[in-house]
Amino acid sequence: MGREAQGRILKWLSFVNWVVLTLAVLATLTGAVISLLTWPFPQVADNGGGLADIWIATELGAGVALFATIATWLTDKRHPAFWIAELALAVAVLIALYYGITSR
Repeated sequence: MGREAQGRILKWLSFVNWVVLTLAVLATLTGAVISLLTWPFPQVADNGGGLADIWIATELGAGVALFATIATWLTDKRHPAFWIAELALAVAVLIALYYGITSR
């Protein structure tokens, strides 16, 4: 594979990493705001999914955001270990998706 093709792949990976990072940060902030708003009102938190589910989803979002930050930074710096970070990010996203699907 030529250097030009590698450059295109790395640009695409960087774009995907930034998208995942943005979505994870937004989801984490949304979960944090919902948690803070419902904390003083336990009767609202108990009506429906529960506050514990929101906390777990927020923690998962923070974890995905952390992995996305590391993967984005390593990919943008063209660090030799960026593939390990990409693999870790993919696993983190799959775990978050699995939790989201099974907790419904």
